[in-house]
Amino acid sequence: MTILVPIMLFGWVPLAVILFNCLKPHRAVLFIVIGGWLLLPTAVYNLPGLPEYSKSTAIALGLILGGRLSGKRQVTFFSWKIYDLPMVIWCLSPIITSLTNQLGLYDGLSTAWGHFVGWLVPYLAGRIYITSHEKLRDLCLGIVFGGILYVFLCLFEVRMSPQLSKILYGFFPHDWKQHWRYGGWRPIVFLQHGLMVALWMANSSTIAFWLWRSRIIKCLKGIPMSLFVMLLVITSLLCKSANGWFFLTLGCGCYFMRRSNKIFLFLLLGVPLYLALRISGVLSGQDVEMVAATIFDPERVSSLSFRLLQEDLFLERAMESPLFGWGGYSRGWPIDPETGRRMIKAIDALWIIILISKGFLGLVSFVGSMLIGPWLVLQSMKKAENQNLFIPDSVVLSLVVICFMIDCLVNAMVNPIYIMISGALVGWYLSQKKEAQKVGSVIC
Repeated sequence: MTILVPIMLFGWVPLAVILFNCLKPHRAVLFIVIGGWLLLPTAVYNLPGLPEYSKSTAIALGLILGGRLSGKRQVTFFSWKIYDLPMVIWCLSPIITSLTNQLGLYDGLSTAWGHFVGWLVPYLAGRIYITSHEKLRDLCLGIVFGGILYVFLCLFEVRMSPQLSKILYGFFPHDWKQHWRYGGWRPIVFLQHGLMVALWMANSSTIAFWLWRSRIIKCLKGIPMSLFVMLLVITSLLCKSANGWFFLTLGCGCYFMRRSNKIFLFLLLGVPLYLALRISGVLSGQDVEMVAATIFDPERVSSLSFRLLQEDLFLERAMESPLFGWGGYSRGWPIDPETGRRMIKAIDALWIIILISKGFLGLVSFVGSMLIGPWLVLQSMKKAENQNLFIPDSVVLSLVVICFMIDCLVNAMVNPIYIMISGALVGWYLSQKKEAQKVGSVIC
């Protein structure tokens, strides 16, 4: 690794403090979370006697210390609500799992710390600082600007191969072979995997498309928005990942059904419904494979078939300890009874990883914590229909979170930006509800 790795990771915290002092608090949050996740290296420092230090840690500490040291933490405006309960349970679930598996309190606290920096802090950042239409608009623009930044980095790697992390940070963060697709390279830039880049570019393109088609943003810095949309869409296609192509089509297509909440309700409820059907055995892996074969090419279907086989093996093992899971240390890994060896080398889907390690408590709280924001936006859409109003910012951000959750059904690419969005949607909904109550009290 180059010297730039510790400079970036450890320097991000003081930079966050400076940003809080120079910018509006919500814009500082956007820069810290979006900029940090897109630009910081995917490296981990194991410090003696301390939790591991990664880009998630740098972002979380930057948010906490930046808000506190700048005096702009806005805690006086924050109070816990019932909508925050799923996220709290999700972050405490490792402790419960560890204790019920006799792994000890320290083990549970150690894992809970990872949930705290990776999940709770980004969620609360959105929940506390992004609470109005204007701030949601800035969130949308922040994601679009992040996508535009990655356009140039992605195009470089599509042409020159995934080299940026190697050039700047001195290492490649994944398996080189997985980034040659369809006769060319797919970019990884500074993220965990090319699949994560593809989803990010698809979601950035979706938001840009919605802002452009809604005529909310016609130009950025004097340049027509249509040009940026075209660049983002082309780059998304060049990421050469089926998940990116699928979510790009879904996200842009949903714009033309934006005034009906039925499609969004179907997508939102489709996630827990799929999980229920898979866990109960009503929906077999073969059924899913048959549906996928009508959409994707044989190579992608073959990859999905292997992932579904993984799910089936892990599901059988997960049902032996369904409530709180098996905990860590690969205790829930399927073992061949004859050889005593693992029956499978890896697992890809985030939902099955959560189910096997934290049981139904973890899975239900995880799904609830991420989908509660989009669900609240759907409730506000019903009221907006009655008043002939439509707020595209909150709807497209809800769609982005839903797409992330759909992706979690087959991949495990956790991105704190989507977690922050979920918190922001809850904060926005509560703020709107509070304003409506004030108006009602004045009228009375």
